[in-house]
Amino acid sequence: MIDDLLYRCPLCGAFDWLDKDRCVSCSATFRLTGRSAAEMNGERAPLSYWYDRTRGFDLACGPDGTIAKSRRVTLSREAASGMYHGFAGITAYHFTRARIDEGTLTLTPSSLTFAGLAARMTIPMEGILSLTIESNTLIVVGAGHGALFFDFHEESGKKWEDLLRKTLERHYEGDEIVEFYPRVRLRSGITRTPRTEAPARELRAPARRWYRKDTSLLETILKPLGKFLVRALLTVEVRGVENIPKSDPAVILPNHESFLDSVILRFLTPRTIWFMAKNSEYRGAFMKWFLRHASTFPVRRYTIDVLAVRNAVRVVSSGNLLGIFPEGERTWDGRMLPIRMGAARLVLALGVPVIPVGISGAYDLMPRWTHSIRRADVRVAIGEPLNLPKIPVSRQTASDIDAASRAIREAIERLRGGSA
Repeated sequence: MIDDLLYRCPLCGAFDWLDKDRCVSCSATFRLTGRSAAEMNGERAPLSYWYDRTRGFDLACGPDGTIAKSRRVTLSREAASGMYHGFAGITAYHFTRARIDEGTLTLTPSSLTFAGLAARMTIPMEGILSLTIESNTLIVVGAGHGALFFDFHEESGKKWEDLLRKTLERHYEGDEIVEFYPRVRLRSGITRTPRTEAPARELRAPARRWYRKDTSLLETILKPLGKFLVRALLTVEVRGVENIPKSDPAVILPNHESFLDSVILRFLTPRTIWFMAKNSEYRGAFMKWFLRHASTFPVRRYTIDVLAVRNAVRVVSSGNLLGIFPEGERTWDGRMLPIRMGAARLVLALGVPVIPVGISGAYDLMPRWTHSIRRADVRVAIGEPLNLPKIPVSRQTASDIDAASRAIREAIERLRGGSA
């Protein structure tokens, strides 16, 4: 729903403001004029403009020092549920969520507190190690608590992610927060010089002999069928397919506008692309079976997932194509998100051709704030390989990572047609 993104009235700042087509607080009229634009009181503008207005309001504390208090929330904890085995030697731990309690969240300038029927916990701002969101679930990794999942039943989880981000930024005022996940990284903590003078070690992953095949035989059936369906149901133009190596390993780096991005790339490019998928998607026997045969592997993006990195190395070492969405998540408002440091570091360490891909139009097809699909003109432009140096992780510096991130972003934006 659009109020997951515009959870606050862009004109008056009221929360839970939208009732059909009007703000319940200031009576401003609102209507979507497409998937990427909206009109308020006769003023039409891109959703990114209205989202910036929504985020632009200051944090305000009540008389008791509270910034916000939630309605009903379910708290769950991460729980391991065994090993996952895929093709190309893929192995990973699969994690599920174990329900703890139901209650409310209270945000203050110094802490985040959950109060339930049987459980109560408080995480100080400095104890928040990672912060992100999946669907309407806020994920917080707290020192001493591990990964915690807060499912919002009656309000926007995006609202809480943004409020908590602003609270953290105020807490660390004077230092810039570069990333909120897979860990909260401060600008002052980023390495400016190589971490070690010892001989550089390349990324390697041990071979798994019991899986000799790199892909499933089902791929030979799914690929042509999927291509037919995508061509029949969607309007997609793909250019630059010749820039994908025919047999050698490479990393494909597309921007992420829609849930269907990986589907389009998988079926409309000649080779199999291995994508990371959220660990939470591997639920139930059918989804595990399907995602395994769809050439994916799980990643827990709210933490530094060493096994996901190892699996990425295995894919490339086997001569396959690795697909990484370098923004780490889908855009909320159509604009590109910053390139993740982890993505830049991985492609520098792998040292294989890096193929930028610019996707445009897919946001109108299926933006992050909705589950419905509308027909839209989607354009996929596959660029020539980037000339990035191979730098082992231990030798990478902040300037190396910044330069790689800038090159990746500029290449993708050029391919998108210069859209920001």
